[in-house]
Amino acid sequence: MTEKISITTTSTSATTGVPPELSPYHLHPSYNPGVLITSVLLTHENYKEWSTELRNSLQAKQKLGFIDGTISKPSEDSPDLARWLAVNSMIVGWIHTSIDSKVRSTVAHVPDAHKLWESLKLRFSVKNGTRVHQLQDAIANCKQDGQSVLEYYGRLTKLWEELQNLKTICTCTCAAAADIEKDKEDACVHKFLFGLDDSRFMSIRSRITDEDPLPDLNLVYSRVIREEQNMITTRSTEQRTDALGFSDKNETSKDLSFSVNNSTPSRSRSPARTCTHCGRTGHYISEWFLVHGFPEWYLERQNNSTSGTRGGRGGRSNSNRGRGGRGRANATQASTSINADQIASLITLLQNQQSNLSSERLSGKTTLTDVIIDTGASHHMTGNLALLHDVHDISTSSVLWPNGRNSSATKQGTLQLSKDYMLHDVL
Repeated sequence: MTEKISITTTSTSATTGVPPELSPYHLHPSYNPGVLITSVLLTHENYKEWSTELRNSLQAKQKLGFIDGTISKPSEDSPDLARWLAVNSMIVGWIHTSIDSKVRSTVAHVPDAHKLWESLKLRFSVKNGTRVHQLQDAIANCKQDGQSVLEYYGRLTKLWEELQNLKTICTCTCAAAADIEKDKEDACVHKFLFGLDDSRFMSIRSRITDEDPLPDLNLVYSRVIREEQNMITTRSTEQRTDALGFSDKNETSKDLSFSVNNSTPSRSRSPARTCTHCGRTGHYISEWFLVHGFPEWYLERQNNSTSGTRGGRGGRSNSNRGRGGRGRANATQASTSINADQIASLITLLQNQQSNLSSERLSGKTTLTDVIIDTGASHHMTGNLALLHDVHDISTSSVLWPNGRNSSATKQGTLQLSKDYMLHDVL
């Protein structure tokens, strides 16, 4: 019997002895000198970042030796000369494409990739001590300031990377290398944690800093992100609960205010109106009686049985406006606390005290008490604060006098006309 033996062969480069796709001379059909192989463009200030990114891209394509000088130009009679020239030209094109257009116009054409690389390094690799100091200050002062954790961490990471690119890279291979890296990592963890907003992340910061050893930065970032997500979820739940509670209360208030407003004679409504108080359409906030107080016509109608026929009026107060339910309660009390007999007795009392009291003085110009007696107005008023007892401050309310003059009331108290008669809630 004859046993068949299969032998698999792989084509290799004649000179290097490696598969073509692994050879530094290999050029993929998609390669083009005008292709941008790095996202960072060289400017006057970012040589360190640009060179790091470009070196990484060339190393991934196994072409790093062409710029660091390890793959030198073959001799004129070498079979690899043509391939070296092709790869060299490709790399020169990649370098030029990765330079900002404003800077590219100032760069002389150098056909050798290694010499071009060294020329750019000599020109742009300038140590900038001032920028290093600025970055260190920016890192020290970097705070979250209400941003999301993602945005804050992104700003901080960018500052760290720029500072690292400006520093001279020194590689330590001794036994202390691991401890040195751990110290650097811990410093970054502390900076990240203590830049977070105290109001939201003090608790998790305390828990993490109490751990020994400290977790690495990526793990700390992940834990803080989860904490932020939990806060957002909790806050959203609370807001939905508050919104439901407000909606229930708002419906009750809306029904009451609408029932009052609908009683207004010849009241027309535009559907385009929007209320800034409740957010609903069809009315303005100025039409909310529970916000601004109930109008006089509504109080009159509610107290027809006790208010009687209106006589001559003195000053009229709009003090119930802007005070909501309180203004309504005070107005109702002022209109119903005394009946017609008591009003007559009060007028008789004043007439007995000053026989020549005229209707003009009854309207507010009497020097006896300087009091406006108006059974039809929403409140009784006086201009003499000394006549009142139990005085307290109120929200400023507008007052319209019989002569058309406008004034305002800022206090409220009790007026004792005699030992038997007292007026409450006098402005």
